[in-house]
Amino acid sequence: MICRAIFFCLVLLSVLAVHTPAASAAPMVVRLGSADVMLSLSPDPPQPGSERVTVNVTGTSAQMLKRTSLRFASHMPSMHMAGNSGSATTVSNRPGQWTFDLPMAMATEWAVTLNFSGGVKGATTFAFNVGGATNAGDAMPGMATTNGSPWKIAAFAFAILFVLAALAAWNIATSRRSSAQPQWLNGSAAVLAVVAILVILGIALLQNKFGPPAMDMSAMSAVKGSAPLPVRLATVGGSPGGSTISAPGIVAAFLTQEVSARTPGVISAVNVYNGDRVLAGQVVASVSQPDLAVQAQSALAAARSDYSSATAAMIEARHHAPNELSIAQADARSKAAQARYWRNELQREKMLLDNGAVSTQEYQSERAQAAAALSGAESAQHQVADAQANIEMTRAQADAALAKASSSSSAASAQSILAGYTTLTAPNDGVVVTRLVDPGSYVAVGTPILRIAVVGKVRIQANVAQEDLNDIKVGTPLDATVDGLPIIHAAVTAVQPASDATAHTAMIEAVVSNRNGRLRPGTYARVILRPRDSYSASGTTLPSSAVLGSGEDAVVWTDVNGTAHRVNVTVLSDDGSTARVKGAVKRGDRIVTEGGLNLQEGMTITEARS
Repeated sequence: MICRAIFFCLVLLSVLAVHTPAASAAPMVVRLGSADVMLSLSPDPPQPGSERVTVNVTGTSAQMLKRTSLRFASHMPSMHMAGNSGSATTVSNRPGQWTFDLPMAMATEWAVTLNFSGGVKGATTFAFNVGGATNAGDAMPGMATTNGSPWKIAAFAFAILFVLAALAAWNIATSRRSSAQPQWLNGSAAVLAVVAILVILGIALLQNKFGPPAMDMSAMSAVKGSAPLPVRLATVGGSPGGSTISAPGIVAAFLTQEVSARTPGVISAVNVYNGDRVLAGQVVASVSQPDLAVQAQSALAAARSDYSSATAAMIEARHHAPNELSIAQADARSKAAQARYWRNELQREKMLLDNGAVSTQEYQSERAQAAAALSGAESAQHQVADAQANIEMTRAQADAALAKASSSSSAASAQSILAGYTTLTAPNDGVVVTRLVDPGSYVAVGTPILRIAVVGKVRIQANVAQEDLNDIKVGTPLDATVDGLPIIHAAVTAVQPASDATAHTAMIEAVVSNRNGRLRPGTYARVILRPRDSYSASGTTLPSSAVLGSGEDAVVWTDVNGTAHRVNVTVLSDDGSTARVKGAVKRGDRIVTEGGLNLQEGMTITEARS
């Protein structure tokens, strides 16, 4: 039983002789501010080839993690050679976890730099060996050893099998001296031994023919990692007469107007659609409301009738009644003269009667005629008073008729206006942005039918950082770039008086002509402002790709005599293509625009050639 156990142990050792296990690369954890960052590799331990890298961040809120983005860069520190870089992919439904594939072709020491921005900010570096790399003497670190020569492995395996054969011979000699022979020592055991020898010889032969040769790096010991790291460089520019302020912008319509229903009814027609150009006064829609037309016609007929009555009343008051008064007054004067005559004649007849010149009968006849004349004069006076009263009455009736006619005319005008509201027209020249209601829909007063944008001139609007507002005034030169169009040169026409409390920005705008209609509302524009009296106090302009990190961790790498120098900066503005920063970066400095994630202070760099 003991011999059988020893036999299987030796067989196991011979199998392990052809497989050299590598050291395990357990997940690595570092502290970044208040968060813990863990990096895991798969397969583990790492081998030359493609590794699946998983990054987990804990110790901070889920909201912070949702706003965090991750970029990575790899390099081989011992050789100053850069590897792959890019953006990590966020694992869905797992805030704080990112993955990316990292090709590592050489068995050496590797370093991965993680750059966090957004919610969690900062950078950290993880270093590990790939493919069992060690630091052996003066050879290049991380590349000195491999799994060894296949023939050395075969020799080691043959040594183990030789021990097995010696043990077997000893067991055979012992069994001959004794009456019993071990059960495991038979023909099958010999066959297995021969098969094992053939398998080991085959594996050694295949590894020697198709396996990669061992890398002897001792001949490269004099290099000591002196190869410079290739990076992209740019020169910090700027005009000596003043700096510029960059900001993201948008093209907005000069005016946006809504055409709304001014009377209730059913939309009978909409004559335009989205994108159609319209002219001021053009009929764009119609509302069906038959009752309004009938009411307008009735009101107009009533107004005409009242006007005719008022005209007749005015004729009566101004012509007929005065004529009647004149006739009554003439008749009263005539009868008054007759009454005076008969009054004098009656006095004369009285004297003649008293003297006996006339008879009493004649005097009574004269007296009757005088009484009739006096009565006629009094009646004529009453007719004059009645004629005067008739004039006042007819004038009052004429005034009332005129007032009624005016009221009827106003009502008729109002009904006509309401009837005209069934036709909707464009208030200005413009473009139909949205058609809000389709024909057949019922609308109430004030229901929007169309939205029209006035685009004969447009507004170029940009959000500018609040610290730049003191340099911007009405009239400040402005250049706007819209993809596919020439640069638009304009001047600021308005500056928003208050800043946004959240974004710490304020809106500025410039009104520009758009006669050809090429500037479309909603289009993105890159805006550059050129304050006349601002310079270095407003910062230095450089490519956005040169700025790594954000907030207090923002840095720019500069080229100082072929070595990398880290410069801390404060980002004033960044539109995605151009950034404006404050810090020890000046005009004429050479800055790194690509490859900065792989750099360390004092590292030798060279400009990459296209």
